[in-house]
Amino acid sequence: MEPLHMQVPLVEMASNELEKMRRPLNDASNVKYHAFPPACLSLLKSINGNQRCADCGALDPQWATVSFGALLCLQCSGRHRGLGVQVSCVRSISMDEWSHAEVLSLLEGGNGQITEFFTRHKLCPKSHKGTKSNGAITESNVTLMRYKTKAAQFYREQLGLHVGKVMTSGEYKGRAHSRRIAHRKLTERNSFTL
Repeated sequence: MEPLHMQVPLVEMASNELEKMRRPLNDASNVKYHAFPPACLSLLKSINGNQRCADCGALDPQWATVSFGALLCLQCSGRHRGLGVQVSCVRSISMDEWSHAEVLSLLEGGNGQITEFFTRHKLCPKSHKGTKSNGAITESNVTLMRYKTKAAQFYREQLGLHVGKVMTSGEYKGRAHSRRIAHRKLTERNSFTL
């Protein structure tokens, strides 16, 4: 991962690409689809954990679950497709077209973030104790056991809300900026004066 001072120009280039995605094409629909922008892809690949599949750890994942903002390998993307789009919307980084919101979902999510979340909720093969007969999470059933839980639903909904706020806050300034804004608003909401 590049040092923060080297990522600033990349964030600016990604921001410019995202702003172009907002601009209307020559149609009347609200959702505009484009190829995954190259600077956004470079930024995506630099995010902690995104060098490996979020589920199995395979190198250089080329698929994504937009719903969870994570990158997947081909085999795990097939398992996610089996869950249905109401649980996990899957796209190819290189072959599919993307909306502004979908790209933001990946830039604001990340494999490291979702892995930490699942570890905290004991939804990882290494963090879940038990035997195969009593519902333990194993390498072979991790997708089914993890993504159809209330915790996963909460993560998916919160990521969607966060992406919505990032979209309405103006030009994209990177993950660190959007997290500072979200933290500041949470602090203001939770504090009161007498």
